[in-house]
Amino acid sequence: MPLFKKIDYFSTSLEQEISSSFQQHSLLATGSIQLNLASSPSQIEPTLYRCFFEHSSDAMLIADANCKILHVNPAFVAITGYSLEESVGQVPYLLASGEHKASFYDRLWESLNQKGQWRGELVNKHKNGDLFPIWQRINVIEDDSGQVLYYISAFSDISIIKNTERKLWQMAHLDALSGLANRALFEQRLLQEIFAAKRSGQFGAVIFLDLDDFKKVNDCLGHRCGDLLLQEVAKRLQSHLRTEDTVARLGGDEFVILLSGLTHKREDAETMAGSVAQKVLNALLQVYLIDGQELQISASLGITLFSTGFDESTEKLLRQADIAMYAAKTEGKSTYSFYHTGMLEQANKRLSIETELRFALQNDQIILFYQPQYNVAHRLLGFEALVRWQHPEKGMISPADFLPVAEETGLIIELGERILYLACRQLAAWHAQDFEVPHLAVNISPAQFKHCRFVDVVASTLASTGADAHSVMLEITENMIIKDVNTVIEKMQLLKQSGIRFSIDDFGTGYSSLAYLKRLPIDQLKIDRSFVQDIPYNKNDVAIVNTIISLADNLRLEVIAEGVETLEQLNCLAESGCNAFQGFWFSPPLPAYQYEEGYTQSS
Repeated sequence: MPLFKKIDYFSTSLEQEISSSFQQHSLLATGSIQLNLASSPSQIEPTLYRCFFEHSSDAMLIADANCKILHVNPAFVAITGYSLEESVGQVPYLLASGEHKASFYDRLWESLNQKGQWRGELVNKHKNGDLFPIWQRINVIEDDSGQVLYYISAFSDISIIKNTERKLWQMAHLDALSGLANRALFEQRLLQEIFAAKRSGQFGAVIFLDLDDFKKVNDCLGHRCGDLLLQEVAKRLQSHLRTEDTVARLGGDEFVILLSGLTHKREDAETMAGSVAQKVLNALLQVYLIDGQELQISASLGITLFSTGFDESTEKLLRQADIAMYAAKTEGKSTYSFYHTGMLEQANKRLSIETELRFALQNDQIILFYQPQYNVAHRLLGFEALVRWQHPEKGMISPADFLPVAEETGLIIELGERILYLACRQLAAWHAQDFEVPHLAVNISPAQFKHCRFVDVVASTLASTGADAHSVMLEITENMIIKDVNTVIEKMQLLKQSGIRFSIDDFGTGYSSLAYLKRLPIDQLKIDRSFVQDIPYNKNDVAIVNTIISLADNLRLEVIAEGVETLEQLNCLAESGCNAFQGFWFSPPLPAYQYEEGYTQSS
């Protein structure tokens, strides 16, 4: 069977075309030789045969019984680079490329000796050293007694066909952007490894990789920069894996790695896969230089193993690794997680929440409740806007059930913008009713704040709602500040120019740095409820609260305590010097209209 792979969409295969052409050549050439020997044809026929030999587009040669070349045509000279003078007296091995083993030539000669012909694909070497593929046919010419007189060969350079075949294969199996395997090729290799694992008993592993917050690169720096980053990621992945491993790009910023033939013990296989995952994480965290700009991006990895007991499809393995990857994102990103059976139920629940949350954002199911903030004399200082999901069938859904999913899926940006819009619209409505609300606090997620359009979104929201920027308090977390303090300060200063104020939420629970704190244009520190809960009985909580209050006083910042639920907590905080409070002791979060009714009645 010839090595040449037929291309399905050719109406006639290359093999058939060349074979047919060569049969014509060989018959004419054979006839010419026989006629010359017999000296019986008319004078015009040898001239015609020579004309055909000289003008054929196929390279042709005639060799004697000892394989010495007797004659070559101009096409041979053009294709090989060897002139007639350089070729005559040589053997066809002159063109040998070194690409074929001795067994290949053994089979070739076996066919010539037994069948009198050979046809097939091989690689020749041009006089200049370049290799090129050919389709060749060799015929043996014998006399009546069966003695070999000549070997006649014709071949065509099929470089164009092979290049086309290669390009078509690449289009079908490789990712155009990264040059890595695509999903189709990866699944082929994965299926092969599943069968191999069943035979050998060795474990294999699939690692699903997703870049963290990659969307921000495209949104802020453009898709060209994002594409260049993906190409660099692909290079790093390839350079940190074994040659027998496969890495593919499934699309977007999703990659998948196949580790084959790890070991026979599951525990050892997990250790090996985890080691590869950590090596990949470390490699990807190194700074990238894209268009003269330094970028850094992390990844989340999910790992699943397979061995003799695995009877599922390739799609099932990819799904498991994908689920484990989302678990890694939930754990804080830039890490890896192994798949276990309980993850499937969690993934289905998360998918259901994500789907319904998208619908909720489009159909006004997202609403806000408001919790008041008071001073020790019960004078209203402002409100904090708290999100709720009013599901038409499930009722009111707590933010603890859907905010983590929104963070994982990137919906938090759209959700955060919706919350900001609803809060500003309500603030403007209260002021239009002469309900004087000193400020309205709105929580801002790290992903929302880091988005390149955040400042513009805030400005456009204030303009569209008519809210007074001086009455808007944006709450951010200290952990978000520490990760990129210079960018955070720049955005805060831009927003401060419009009158917006800032509060650091959950102060004391994250990584605090006084060096950063003194540089931030903040207005308020918010004492976390975890320090308030046991303050009447815990001396450590008292000490922490006193420290925060003293720090705020020295930096001339406001301070407010959240989670105040008892009179004892209120009194302890007041004794420590705190004069602003929020919590159930005063009021639970309520819809806006309930405060409006109270305001109307008191007026």
